[in-house]
Amino acid sequence: MFCIVALIVLSILGIFSATNRALAREALDCVLRRVTFRPCTTGFDQKMKAKILGKVLGRSEKAAIFISKNFELLAWIFFILSVASLFFTLRGLFFFYQYGSCNGLNQTGVCVFDPKGENSKVSNVANSCNINSGGNNDLTLNSVDLSLFPVKNADAKDKLVFIGCYECEYTRKAYPLIQQLIKDFSVSYTFAHYPTKSDTNYLGELGMCIYQQDQDKYWKFNDAIFASDLNKLGDQNYINQVLTDLDVDNSKIQLCMFGPQIKELIASQVQELEKTHLYGTPTIFINGEALVGPKPYRVYAIQLKGLLYWLR
Repeated sequence: MFCIVALIVLSILGIFSATNRALAREALDCVLRRVTFRPCTTGFDQKMKAKILGKVLGRSEKAAIFISKNFELLAWIFFILSVASLFFTLRGLFFFYQYGSCNGLNQTGVCVFDPKGENSKVSNVANSCNINSGGNNDLTLNSVDLSLFPVKNADAKDKLVFIGCYECEYTRKAYPLIQQLIKDFSVSYTFAHYPTKSDTNYLGELGMCIYQQDQDKYWKFNDAIFASDLNKLGDQNYINQVLTDLDVDNSKIQLCMFGPQIKELIASQVQELEKTHLYGTPTIFINGEALVGPKPYRVYAIQLKGLLYWLR
């Protein structure tokens, strides 16, 4: 068993050292012989055992005696640890590729491939941005009335529901990726604005008023808002210029904005979104499965079309 452990270690070290490459070849020969129940012709295992004991003996005679007596047992322990380490490394790589997190769908925790946790950050409903602390199990679209929200290509088989906030930096990070996704694939796309910041209520109301007037201009309005500098969204003159560029009927927009119906609609939308048990934005449902935080494009595509489709 020592030969297998040595093969793994020396193969890695051999990347940087010719001497270790030669030892790795001996280890490989030893492994191939041991798996066919033949002894190592090179005496590799004994040679490496002697080297290890020689190093240890210079530091502790008792430790050298212990290692000599339990050499095979220790080799098995290191082998099991090596296999376990390899398994969890490959598992983490797979999860990161498919979900954007080493720990699984919408899971947080240390991930060497995403050390800052950028793929798991959200703006929570308490008006602050942080690493999410929720879980995926409770997120659902069951009993949620999606007819209250803007939708395009409603008859498509695949369904994507994007819950986001106009002023959330993590929603803004995910937005262009989702727009690319709906261009690349035929999906039913629903956008639901959830105000994680109180001053975005105005933009939510404005957006719905535009949607009621002209649906195509609403989607252009979203594009313009998410492409804008975040600091400009509180500037009324800038928003007015966006409306002018979209050529919307401002008089109708103003009547809508000051009417009671739009505020009732926004309140109803918020109530429906809270049924999803969302804990932050962006929360994106693809065919009913929730993805929380701004994921890499491949994660959205895999969720929509499957891993085998994406790898082909």
